[in-house]
Amino acid sequence: MQIATVLVVEQDILVRQPLAQYLRDCGYRVREAVDGDEARATLSSGRHTVDVALIGVKSLPSESGFALASWIRDHQPDVKVLLGGTITKVLQLAGGLCNDAPDGGLDYKTVLDHIRRLVAARNRGRTS
Repeated sequence: MQIATVLVVEQDILVRQPLAQYLRDCGYRVREAVDGDEARATLSSGRHTVDVALIGVKSLPSESGFALASWIRDHQPDVKVLLGGTITKVLQLAGGLCNDAPDGGLDYKTVLDHIRRLVAARNRGRTS
């Protein structure tokens, strides 16, 4: 079984690093990006396959997480996008981009559950 790779895009190092480490502890390969430019460079380089992009919706310094999610959908359609935030309204808007948006705030269990479902769906699509 292939190890799934998650790209965590979050400006706040105090959020990004513990989340990334938690996902590593759960068995995922994790790439980290501070902003949309770094995320695009990682996705475009061809050096790493990314299965899921976990984006902090409101944490990016120069753009919204929605703009990055839109770019990923246009340029990297195989990458599943998971938008995270703590404001209910932001999560409702995220539902328009992600079919499986979380119901509550960003917590590790919710993130892990959603990543597992996205990776499983992607793997089912590869075997079809």
